[in-house]
Amino acid sequence: GGDQLTPSPTNEKVKFRRGDLKNNVRRLGIKVSRGMGVRVVATANKRVKLANGLRSSLPFHGMPDGAAVFPLSDGGYVYVSNSEMDSGRGGVYAVYFNKRGDVVDYKMLLSNTTRNCAGGTTPFNTWVSCEEFARGQCWQVDPEGRRSSEMTVLGGEGGNYEAVACDDRNPLQPIFYVTEDFKFGALRKFTPVEGLASWDTLNGPGTTEYLVFLDDKTFTWSLCDDVARTSQSIYFPNVEGIDFKDGVLYFVSKKKLMLYALDLDNNTYTTSPTNGGLLGSGEFKNSPDQLIRNEGDFLYFTEDGGKTPGVYAVDSSGQRFAIFEAYGKQYFGDETTGLAFSPDGTKMYACFQDCGCERSGEGDCGCMLEFWRNDGRSFDGATMNLKYHLSE
Repeated sequence: GGDQLTPSPTNEKVKFRRGDLKNNVRRLGIKVSRGMGVRVVATANKRVKLANGLRSSLPFHGMPDGAAVFPLSDGGYVYVSNSEMDSGRGGVYAVYFNKRGDVVDYKMLLSNTTRNCAGGTTPFNTWVSCEEFARGQCWQVDPEGRRSSEMTVLGGEGGNYEAVACDDRNPLQPIFYVTEDFKFGALRKFTPVEGLASWDTLNGPGTTEYLVFLDDKTFTWSLCDDVARTSQSIYFPNVEGIDFKDGVLYFVSKKKLMLYALDLDNNTYTTSPTNGGLLGSGEFKNSPDQLIRNEGDFLYFTEDGGKTPGVYAVDSSGQRFAIFEAYGKQYFGDETTGLAFSPDGTKMYACFQDCGCERSGEGDCGCMLEFWRNDGRSFDGATMNLKYHLSE
């Protein structure tokens, strides 16, 4: 695995095999599944190499974290990525690809923010980026970069915000959920007034309520955040990742190592253990059908910490496959972040947050990788915004 492998749709010699980490890419210190290729798209504090032979004017951001891919009107797509740098050095940045998947630009979309951790996408194709510090806010970002980023109403008075999910079943009234990574945090729900959903939905009037568990099976929404903070501290402290699918809101408490599934229509919930960090090895065995869209589709997720951070996939029977794993010493204790797929599913993107830097948290920490199948086919992947950290 010394040289970069180039995708060739006709090369059927090496079949793609999820979980068969036979392909050792020594120059990167990672192993990838058979029939896969990988390249480094960008490295922190170095200018990004563009397809035309030039380099971006800005260096790639440090500590890349939550990310998403958005299709662009010209047929290309953009990878939008948070920077978790502290003390006003964070922000949101974007790597632009043309329709062939070549890198054509790199831009800053939001700056002077702090610890931009995760976030989420909206039904109107914008990115919401959350700051995770005591007075953090949630910012709306235009992936195309035409509109200036703006603070939304989601963050209220401020807090240690982590991630955002959206129940978009009613296109005229998408409902947003925001997690707070704090023992006495409050999981908030924002219901905008009904109307054509757009950028302004997250600036406009609406109702904010907070999640309260009533017992070990039922929940309600309260206008009182104090009641909600007490409830979170008892039942689901330090919530990180959150996602919505088919009427169910999923989120993870890293303190309890539990995955919660809330039936939003019936106000009931269930819990399952996340098995000490192996998201996908335990809890999806019971109900992966709800999460995995149809036969043959896989749910992909990242893991942090330990000696082999990587990306894993789980199928609808709950079976788990490693897609790639780092083994080089430089990755011990690192984490994989920013997992996302190109719109056609043929490219998979992920970052290492440290990527071998000397001191974690500095501007030279992080790198972005691109993976593909040598047969040119789709990874058949969906991701869920359920990342959580084992230790902090």
